[in-house]
Amino acid sequence: MAEFQGLGFDPVPGSADAVAEAARSCSAAAAKLGDAPTPGEIPEWAGPSAQALADRAGRTRAGLAAVPGALREAAAVLDGWAGVLAAHRRQAEDLDNQAVTARRKLVDAQDDVERAQTTVQFSPGTEAELTAAHDNLAAVQRELDQILDQARDLERAHTTEATRVAERLRALGDGAPLLATPDFRSLATHLDTFSRAGRDLGVIVARTPVTPPSGAVGAFTAALGGR
Repeated sequence: MAEFQGLGFDPVPGSADAVAEAARSCSAAAAKLGDAPTPGEIPEWAGPSAQALADRAGRTRAGLAAVPGALREAAAVLDGWAGVLAAHRRQAEDLDNQAVTARRKLVDAQDDVERAQTTVQFSPGTEAELTAAHDNLAAVQRELDQILDQARDLERAHTTEATRVAERLRALGDGAPLLATPDFRSLATHLDTFSRAGRDLGVIVARTPVTPPSGAVGAFTAALGGR
């Protein structure tokens, strides 16, 4: 891969900028939903059909009322994750720079061993130089191994934190049923491009205490930019 050539792998997958942008989108969607008009009450004297519609309108209001709060909480979680991602990225870049330097030293040390081996064949008594070359090669290899171990530790810490963030996102609105016809696939797909935690955001924003009609779902999705 182009990045992290010294490490040979990406220990901190994700984009802090993309996560921060998702957080801003959630905040903006919450604001839009907060400003959205809700259905008015229908008087009871209008008849059973009208009353049924009024009941549905009430459930719709209750459902939509919970969504902006969930979005604002998701935005806060994502803001924090963006900061962690940025910090982890800096650590990974520093380790990668160290690994690049160590790999160059390793190549030089391997060359020194080959030269010393050739010298010993034609100049008896130079075994000490060969031993020193081997010792240096082993030391440089240990240095590289230690850097790679630190990168793997960072990778584990990054994965653990991503899992924790995903659990926090899943917990938003926990215990409530999902919308009957959620359409957040495009949002979930976008989030999946920058972090494993993002895959769960579509579940959080789909949770409300009731099952509003499809019109409410459409308004919610439009506010998120999902269509």
